[in-house]
Amino acid sequence: MAGKVSLANTDDIPDLVEIFWEAFSGPGEIVFPHSDGGRKWLQRSFENFLGQKSYYRPESKVAVVRNLNGRPVALAIIHIVRPGQNIAGNAWKTRWTRCEDIPDMIEEKLAEFFEPLAKAQYLVVGKEGHIFIELVMTKSSSRGRGYASALMGWATKLADSLDIPCYLDAGMRGLGICDRNGFKPQDIETRYGGPPPCTPMLRPRKQ
Repeated sequence: MAGKVSLANTDDIPDLVEIFWEAFSGPGEIVFPHSDGGRKWLQRSFENFLGQKSYYRPESKVAVVRNLNGRPVALAIIHIVRPGQNIAGNAWKTRWTRCEDIPDMIEEKLAEFFEPLAKAQYLVVGKEGHIFIELVMTKSSSRGRGYASALMGWATKLADSLDIPCYLDAGMRGLGICDRNGFKPQDIETRYGGPPPCTPMLRPRKQ
């Protein structure tokens, strides 16, 4: 049975970092190093997501599913993008956090990860307001229990309550769950200049 979704708080950050690191282990460590500096950057980013709203960036929420001990075992990073807010180029710097003061973090690697995805997102939604599901991840020991579906359902309900569409970038393994939650792949290959790094998926506003 799918777990109950709640919002994370700052006490959850150590667990959120561990979930993130597990999802980006192996090749992902080139971008998100599993080091003291990498931990500092992620802690600062989650503090940014959980902190006060800012006019200069989308409002962020971290939704989680908890185990019986109350610790997060799955998370979704979600942003409420208001009409006209910048999502392209280096907007990830204000959405996540700066890295120039953390030696382990390489800005060029972060840009190579975030900016091609931002280009695809902008080609699909432009300056329209939308919910952006940036990442959904579950601890390996808790997979297969419907937690990702529960988090996706929470995000799409939020989009419906705000009467706006919902966007995400899907990998091959995520296409089925996206389809079940009303997302449709968007053909932008010609405008993108080739295949985008992930499949851009859009769930239109509720009719």
